[in-house]
Amino acid sequence: MVSGDRARSPAPEGKKPAPVTADDLLLRTWLHNRSENTRRAYERDVRDLLAYVGRPLVEIGLADLQAWFDSLAGASDATRRRKLSAAKSLLAYAAGTGALAQNAGAAFRLERGRDMLNERILSREQVLAMIDGENEPRKRALLDVLYRMGLRISEACALRWRDITRRQQGGVASVFGKGNKTRPVQVPAKLFKQLVALRVDSGADAPVVPGHDGRPLSHDAAHRIVKRAARRVGLSGAVSAHWLRHAHASHALDNNAPVHVVQATLGHASLATTTRYSHVREGDGSANYLD
Repeated sequence: MVSGDRARSPAPEGKKPAPVTADDLLLRTWLHNRSENTRRAYERDVRDLLAYVGRPLVEIGLADLQAWFDSLAGASDATRRRKLSAAKSLLAYAAGTGALAQNAGAAFRLERGRDMLNERILSREQVLAMIDGENEPRKRALLDVLYRMGLRISEACALRWRDITRRQQGGVASVFGKGNKTRPVQVPAKLFKQLVALRVDSGADAPVVPGHDGRPLSHDAAHRIVKRAARRVGLSGAVSAHWLRHAHASHALDNNAPVHVVQATLGHASLATTTRYSHVREGDGSANYLD
């Protein structure tokens, strides 16, 4: 049973050991072997719940979970759902391992939200305007990698030259992504040349898209580059790096790319996820295919 009892972790000589709560230990085992980005996001969401309730996990009931969810009313629907999903996952894990007597999250029901994907898909003209409007080669390369390779921002920032294999036309990147899975992603010839021209450090561990200091580009810096590129061409402030990934999928399918090829490139576990990007073109509809 999880309690508020505290364990002690090793500390440097002369310093008081930092207290480690039972919740800390439970979080550590729950997050074990997950990717760094997932660990960071999940822990942030769960810590938010614990801070709101102000009590150990073992004392959290359904009413606490509901009150916390209601307190997030000012956040977007996607953010609220993500936070709740993290909390429910932890509670289910804790109950399944016997750390909790019951799973308070099991009774929390949430209606399926409206699919807003179509509102986050940029036109090809808008994406190219973002890319062409960026004059700094390093920043332009990031935009191109996000769009033409369909990478997540974490994947783009983590990409190293050791992950790239040169081909007769362009190259192939071994991308380590969500779910700790590695997938091959084509690097188009034009983009490959663009990235090679940026390269200063010949080491295998050098970042493919470096920061201004030559070190790996941080997620925050990458987000700022995308946001500024969007604002520069008059697009919504809501545009993010993930919108370029959405655009990659949508535009590839519009140009008749096989759905399984797009699925493999993006690393979707389910074909159903990929087919969500197939959308009706303006002026098109099933009525046009009837006699």
